[in-house]
Amino acid sequence: MKTLESYRELFPATRNLAYLNHAGVAPMPIPVETAISSVLAECRDYGASRYGQLFRGVETVRRQAADYLGVASTDIAFVKNTSEGISFVAQGFPWKAGDRVVVPEGEFPANIYPWLNLSSRGVEVIRVPLKDGRLLAEDFREALSLERVRMLSLSAVEYGNGFANDLAMLGELCRDRGIFFFVDGIQRLGWDTIRPEEYGIHALSADSHKWLLGTEGIGIFYISEEARDTIAPLEVGWNSVANPLKFEVEEFVLRSDAGRYEPGSQAVTLIYGLGAALGLLMEAGVERIKERSLELSGIVAKRASGSGYKLLSSRREGESSPIVTFSVGMPPESVSAKLLEEGVFVAPRGGGVRVSTHFFNNEEDIERLFDVMSKVLKRG
Repeated sequence: MKTLESYRELFPATRNLAYLNHAGVAPMPIPVETAISSVLAECRDYGASRYGQLFRGVETVRRQAADYLGVASTDIAFVKNTSEGISFVAQGFPWKAGDRVVVPEGEFPANIYPWLNLSSRGVEVIRVPLKDGRLLAEDFREALSLERVRMLSLSAVEYGNGFANDLAMLGELCRDRGIFFFVDGIQRLGWDTIRPEEYGIHALSADSHKWLLGTEGIGIFYISEEARDTIAPLEVGWNSVANPLKFEVEEFVLRSDAGRYEPGSQAVTLIYGLGAALGLLMEAGVERIKERSLELSGIVAKRASGSGYKLLSSRREGESSPIVTFSVGMPPESVSAKLLEEGVFVAPRGGGVRVSTHFFNNEEDIERLFDVMSKVLKRG
């Protein structure tokens, strides 16, 4: 088995930067570029004459995504981005006036606006408070026990400070109360997997451009067989039906699988890139990636504390992730911009400097971060 360090050569961006912003957009690995280029070359040289071959490849990637999540391929659809999957659920759910959806504070806007948009249908958004950067079980329990709560929607990992939600606990709370459980998986898939069936998750959406190492514009949408009877397709097209290649329309019968949420032509090029990314992750090993990513973030947290910076991320067992956010006493936007000028790529998020390490980062990247940080702060 290849060492994790050997995968670093597949990421040319590491030659130019200490790349520590995987919670934003990850650098493209060579296998993803190669896969995308191969589809473009195929289309250039053969046009649509070998589309059957290309679409068989799409189904291979669907199986890869299903294997990564430990579900059936019939439960997987491809979406343009996380927001599209969230909107599918928000708009397709059979709400009644007076219903409620629970959403934590501190969520990325993609997981807030679709729910606020339901106000015209009489749906109320209940917010679970952030307390010292943490979301507490008792606060979820209280919110989910309110009358007319129909759904919980939250991120597996919070984007601002990396707080990792206890999906098993939350899934149990939802199951006991008959509440639909939706998860935004974009800040967890890639450095770790999620097992929707184990956690009682009804639906999950995640774009591929962060930890999954794919590109912007293509994501994974998981929806259980049970949930497909609940979530009406927001968009319906020729590909949504049971027999999409029968062009003489005689009846309307939706597909029984998650493909009912794929109304038309797909982003084949980007799907192939996602397949290459999933192949890379599974080859490197899910558990090895998780262990190394958390090890590196632990080093970041220790260095930040040792440098006198204020940690804004929980490092408690089960609550930490490869995202570490800390305050340095200067505006994080200014600090992040100055770091980038010196070849260190982080992000201003969650009230501080957010550092997000993936498995192919190394200790030298972290050393460079804190060396440059010290110089930036001294210059003011």
